[in-house]
Amino acid sequence: MSAISHFQRYSQRENHVTNNTLLMLRHVYRSSPRLLEDVLQALLEEDEVEIGPRFEQQVGAVYSIPDAVISQKPLHVYVEAKRGDGLYDDQLKRHMRSIAEKKHPENSAFLIGLTTNSTDEDDDERWKKKALENGITFAATTYRELLEALEVACSDDPELRQIFDDYQTFIGGESLLPDQHRKLVAMLCGQSWRENIAHGAYFEPAQRNPKWTRAHFLGIYRLKRISHVGRLVAAAVCRKENGDLIVEAEEFGSLSAEHRDRIRAIIGEAEVYFRGFASAPHRYYLVDRFAETDVRKVSSGGMMGHRYLDIAELGQTDELQQDVSSQDVGALLRGATYD
Repeated sequence: MSAISHFQRYSQRENHVTNNTLLMLRHVYRSSPRLLEDVLQALLEEDEVEIGPRFEQQVGAVYSIPDAVISQKPLHVYVEAKRGDGLYDDQLKRHMRSIAEKKHPENSAFLIGLTTNSTDEDDDERWKKKALENGITFAATTYRELLEALEVACSDDPELRQIFDDYQTFIGGESLLPDQHRKLVAMLCGQSWRENIAHGAYFEPAQRNPKWTRAHFLGIYRLKRISHVGRLVAAAVCRKENGDLIVEAEEFGSLSAEHRDRIRAIIGEAEVYFRGFASAPHRYYLVDRFAETDVRKVSSGGMMGHRYLDIAELGQTDELQQDVSSQDVGALLRGATYD
C-alpha cells in the first residue's frame, strides 16, 4: 500500500495531485471529522455519509438495553482523479467490479470521479445507474467544486484556512481550474490607483492568499466601479533591501527585466503613501496592460474586499475564448453591472 506524504514521490503529475488532495482532506479530518463529513456530503450530494463515532444512550437491543453505545458506521470512499475530462467507461466499470467484490456493508461504498471539467450529464446518469447496480454511490465532481466545499469547511479555522490557501494555490498552478479565463478578480484601490493603472501592477501584503489561482484577469475597483481590467502575466512576492529588489518567490509566470522595472517603479511611488512599504514583502500582480472599462456595483454600499466575477455572465455571452485580450474584455464589460 502506498502511504501519502507531504512530499512529491511520484513522477506522474496526476499522482502528485492525488497525493496533495489526500493530504488536504486529512488535514480537514484532523481538525474535525464533522468537517470532512460536510465536504464529502457536498461532493456526493448524499446525507448518508457519516464520519466518526456516534454516542447514544439507552439503545434497545433484542434481549437488553445497554446504558450506552459508541458505534461507527463503515465508510469506503474511492476516488478516481484525472487531470482532464478523462473518466473512461472501462476503467469505471473495473473499479465498480473491484469495489463490489469487497462486499462492503450496504450504503457504505462511494466512488468519486474527480476531473477538471464537468462530465456529460448523460454519462453521469449512466455511471450512477451502473454503480447502484453494484451497491455503490457514484458522483462526478470537479476540482473547482472540491475547492468550494473545502473553502466552506475551512472558513472558521485560521490554521486550516492557511493550509487550504496553499492547496488552492497548488490546484490553480496545476491548471486544474479550466474556467480561470472566465474569472475577473476585482481588487480595491485607494490612494495608489493612478500608479496601479500607469504601471500595470497591483500589490497586496504577501500573507494574503494569491488571486491568480482563481482568475486570469484583474480589475481595478474604486468608488463602486471597475474602471480598468488587465490579463495577469506574472505574480511575485518582492521587497526592497538596501536599494535592491529582492524577489522572494515567483509564483506565476516569469518576471522579465521590464516586469522588475515596473515593480521598482510602483514601490518607489507607493513609499510616498505608505511609510516602510518597500521593506515589507508584498505580492505584485503584473498585467499585460490595463484596458478601460466601466462595470458598476448597483447594490448599496461599496465592496468590503476583493470579489470574483464571471466575465461571460457579466458580458452576457456564451462564447469567451481562452486567449481573449484585455482590450476585448474591457469592451465586452463596458456598461455591465453587478450587485
